[in-house]
Amino acid sequence: MSTPLTSTDVKIRPFRPADLDAAVDLLVLAAGDDKRYRLTDRLTAAEPGQIHHALVAERAGVVVGAAKLTTEPAYPGTVSALVAVAESHRGQGVGSALAAELADLAAKTLAPGTVVTTALRDDLDRGRRFAERHGLVLTNHSVGWRFDLAGRGDELAALAASTADRAVVRVRVVDIDADEAVILECVGRTLAGLPVPGGEDQAVDLAYARSVIPDGAIVLLAEPCEPEGSPALGLTIVSTQAADWYTVYTGVDVAHRGRGVASALKTAALRHAYEAGAVAVTTHNDDTNEPILRANRALGMTPSVGYWSLVRTFDGRADGRAGPPPPAPPRR
Repeated sequence: MSTPLTSTDVKIRPFRPADLDAAVDLLVLAAGDDKRYRLTDRLTAAEPGQIHHALVAERAGVVVGAAKLTTEPAYPGTVSALVAVAESHRGQGVGSALAAELADLAAKTLAPGTVVTTALRDDLDRGRRFAERHGLVLTNHSVGWRFDLAGRGDELAALAASTADRAVVRVRVVDIDADEAVILECVGRTLAGLPVPGGEDQAVDLAYARSVIPDGAIVLLAEPCEPEGSPALGLTIVSTQAADWYTVYTGVDVAHRGRGVASALKTAALRHAYEAGAVAVTTHNDDTNEPILRANRALGMTPSVGYWSLVRTFDGRADGRAGPPPPAPPRR
């Protein structure tokens, strides 16, 4: 083992399928924008040629820590790293041991120049310091927002209508499978200028973008009222969950930003979530994207837990030290 544990009864071993629920329960406590469905996908799905390392820390048959280093297929040349330890077992070297094991695996399998990313909740200062000690560099901060839906059905219906009228768009729900090509084409057009894990020059492989959209998500397109059949101006994707739903993505075509399209999409999504029985909707936005932050405030959203995005460029060493970071994503 690369890093000694102060508690000798903890064993670091490879992840097994039976560990899935315990590992996801731990990792989701530290994860920034990765929800359970994404963590589950990355722990269980690995195509040939993809990086797929997952570990757990076990004490007396109980999983008390988890770690992963996995390919992010939608972002070529990028892998995602995450380490989490149960609160009652922190401060005993478990996280450091997991990180050291991941570093050893990275040295054996990552090509130099691979971008390693992580996204951590912004209320975990200790977790951020841990990531920075292992060579990751802060690039972005995303603010968390929450909108409580209870008792606001009439208000949301009126808001959805008025914001669509002001933006001169119609917002409609589309089928995630039947309209996949239209959805991914719109995602490709609306990503311009938005932060992505690998930085400003990071390519996006839209062939894998569908895997980022959870099954059962609601996808809404904002289309111009005239002429009929024109390409969508933007879209939003909302993940359906038990109580609080999550906005996976909202994007607007560059030529149509600043015209209220995002507000029309957001209010329509809130209305649909309310009608489906959601308690609240949460989302994240880059802390320098003032137009969308203003829109959130105007809607009555309240600040919630956000996340830090950190990266390092892998240089082939297993000592946890970083090469130069990639260029920071454009700040909007």
